[in-house]
Amino acid sequence: MYTNTFVIRGGNLMQKWMDEDQRDRQLAKLPSKRRGGKANNFLGLIPSSSIATHKEMSEPRTKPLVIHGMHHVGLLCESLEQSLAFYQDVLGLEINPDRPDDKLPYRGAWLWIGPEMIHLMELPNPDPLEDRPEHGGRDRHFCVGVKDLSGLQERLDAAGVVYTMSKSGRKAMFFRDPDMNTLEFVEMEAWR
Repeated sequence: MYTNTFVIRGGNLMQKWMDEDQRDRQLAKLPSKRRGGKANNFLGLIPSSSIATHKEMSEPRTKPLVIHGMHHVGLLCESLEQSLAFYQDVLGLEINPDRPDDKLPYRGAWLWIGPEMIHLMELPNPDPLEDRPEHGGRDRHFCVGVKDLSGLQERLDAAGVVYTMSKSGRKAMFFRDPDMNTLEFVEMEAWR
């Protein structure tokens, strides 16, 4: 399991940020030329060794974010029945009965895809459905890891679903659902 940590050479980044914030508050209290005091050359007051790098300055000053993984992918569909026929009958996905769609102001369904889910939402699609790239790898897509592509290829061929193979040489295929959402399935070992 990966977790994001904010540790830098010479110590903890969170502590460095807190120290810098305290130093900045103290520097802000120094007299300025406008208030009748000495000129305040702000950059000259900070030792070069304590100036944060661009990367350090761009890091958020919040507690570390611990990511567990992808929970679900939301996909828009014009017809829930047509999409369910594709995702259940062609791909073999099952509905998650613990996620009823009657609590939302639109029709939808939650489908298991491994330990994650696809949330189908019957809503107007603001994206163009025509003139999309022929190869789905050059369009918005999400990727699903599978042990073997041959079973998927048989299912897609039997249903007449057009697909393209990865242009990079990986064992991966791209295809679209009835609403032009692109899916990538890649052959790989389990990673969890």
